[in-house]
Amino acid sequence: METMKAAVLHGDRDLRIADIPKPQVPDNGVLVKVMSVGVCGTDLHTYKLGMFREMALPQDDGSILFGHEFAGDVVAVGENARAGDVRVGERVVGVALGAYAEYCQVTPMVGDTPLLAKLPDNVSYEEAATLEPLTVSMSAVLKGGLQGGEKVLITGAGMIGLGCVQVIKALHPDCEVIISDVAEKRLAMAKEFGADRTINVADEDLVATMKTLTGEEHVLYNSTTSANIDVAIEASGLAGPLNQCLEVLKPNSGKLVIVALYENRPEADLNQVVSKNLSVTGVLGYTQELVDECLALIAQGKVDRKALITHKYALTEAADAFEAQLKTGETLKAIIKP
Repeated sequence: METMKAAVLHGDRDLRIADIPKPQVPDNGVLVKVMSVGVCGTDLHTYKLGMFREMALPQDDGSILFGHEFAGDVVAVGENARAGDVRVGERVVGVALGAYAEYCQVTPMVGDTPLLAKLPDNVSYEEAATLEPLTVSMSAVLKGGLQGGEKVLITGAGMIGLGCVQVIKALHPDCEVIISDVAEKRLAMAKEFGADRTINVADEDLVATMKTLTGEEHVLYNSTTSANIDVAIEASGLAGPLNQCLEVLKPNSGKLVIVALYENRPEADLNQVVSKNLSVTGVLGYTQELVDECLALIAQGKVDRKALITHKYALTEAADAFEAQLKTGETLKAIIKP
């Protein structure tokens, strides 16, 4: 039996390198040699707390985490795979399960077509490994329904929040983008990406600043006043910013897009939603069309994903990569290179 190296999670914050069976090419998908994989924020929840274990691949003594932000080389194509014109030997980027390993299978997650795209020559494996979170950011921005000229607040300057800044400035450069966080390094990156205003909420009152910036008005059946933010994208995964978004959204036309996952179930002031006639929507997943559109943004130089990669590790250092990704004040994106 042919084996490969993989990072196997045995328990909370117990990630070890092990020899496991090398996967076979799936009949309805492709087998890829992984060249680069990003440490995903969703996987951090599993790594720390055991959440979302259903997305992991079971092993004899543990599991391989989701590991879906990857790029690599096609080594085999299944007989019944609907993978377009993808051929053996080509460089690809896609969405899969279990890419914290030397090889992974790319199979359909929704429908019957694997989420897979060929890499342009000018896009590196490392940049490509940031494509999946960029598609999430794109999905969030599209859910906001921006037309141009809106005031947009993004709470949380992680990979998704920073990606939202990039997408908005690429597609709607006349929108005013405000982003909040507690990490100065991440806020500085947001500024480089074109954010019009950054707010360190450790030092500045976000709600008060928004009311000063956009105007303040009274709302019927509401004990607080409202600011006039058109669209808020909640990407922090914390209850505080979630409620701040609700308070600052513009009455009658404000839209809240929730793109974070929450380790603790948040308490939300839903009276804000009712009294201000707000629209609230969530974001999970994307389409092949969005994958292609986001890859084009990278290839055309309209977004810079290289700047987000702050740490690189070998597969044997996977545990170090996960620990680094937990340090949000220091790490934007850790990449593992099997």
